[in-house]
Amino acid sequence: PKLLDVGGFCNGILAGLVAITAGCANVEPWESIIIGLVGGLVYQGASMLLKRLKVDDVVDAFPVHGACGIWGIVALGLFGNPDEGMGGN
Repeated sequence: PKLLDVGGFCNGILAGLVAITAGCANVEPWESIIIGLVGGLVYQGASMLLKRLKVDDVVDAFPVHGACGIWGIVALGLFGNPDEGMGGN
């Protein structure tokens, strides 16, 4: 059986929280779930890319805070209802 990567699991949760932080006051609850889930996928992709490029980031700080922070800013422009003053495009 494969062993679970507890650090990666915790970083995935943290990545979702980082991603929703930028737009937490401006999106609906269902939109925040989507943003958080995509944030977890962005973290996984960025972490795998850094390993492939042989960049030494032991605690995955850039994938969690950098890549997911950028996704959170982009997501704020994609989600929300501008008619209600809630971000959006």
